[in-house]
Amino acid sequence: MQAAAYQGLWSKTALFHSMTSVQLARVGELLQLRKLESGQLLFTEGDPCTGFFVVLEGQVRLYRPAPKVGGESTLNVVRAGYSFAEAAVFSGGIFPASAEALEPSLVAHFPKEPLLALLRADPELCLKVLEGLAAWHHRLTFQVQQLSGNDGAGRLKRWIEDTARSAPNRTFRLKVSKKVLAGQLGMAPETLSRLLKQLREQGHIEVAGDRIRLL
Repeated sequence: MQAAAYQGLWSKTALFHSMTSVQLARVGELLQLRKLESGQLLFTEGDPCTGFFVVLEGQVRLYRPAPKVGGESTLNVVRAGYSFAEAAVFSGGIFPASAEALEPSLVAHFPKEPLLALLRADPELCLKVLEGLAAWHHRLTFQVQQLSGNDGAGRLKRWIEDTARSAPNRTFRLKVSKKVLAGQLGMAPETLSRLLKQLREQGHIEVAGDRIRLL
């Protein structure tokens, strides 16, 4: 029942999107729901990997310490419908980063050992997972190439364009703090504020509180 209620979300993630309905039903039997309060840690960098997760509601931030700047580096902000920690499951090791709920959230947990046992017993299912991982790797490589080819202003502009594309009237609410967004885009919070001001003054965006409209 729990898996069926959210299957429209978790079944579209990289590992599962090419599976048949029968295969999805088998995987869905492993699903465990976890509720998180805002600011609650799901796991900490270095913890033994227990499985991977799909965000069903809310947002989860992945981050690591950044000793050089005396703070934290945000690796990603995972929204509803997206998964994380897949690589840790198959590498057989530890979680390489920490995960924290940015708001009240609901995640689906697919436990490591039962999932691996299922894949060992079903070669066709295992091939589907490999297919999904390959597609995910290609997409990630493309994103890295795009980011490395842009300076800070270019990364911010692309992020705004991508976010606004699916928003009504190209207007969206900034759901994370500027500090988190700055870390996600690889810049200091002061730089982010300066670049947002520049884009506003150049007529590319309108800003009203936490709402941004792409012009």
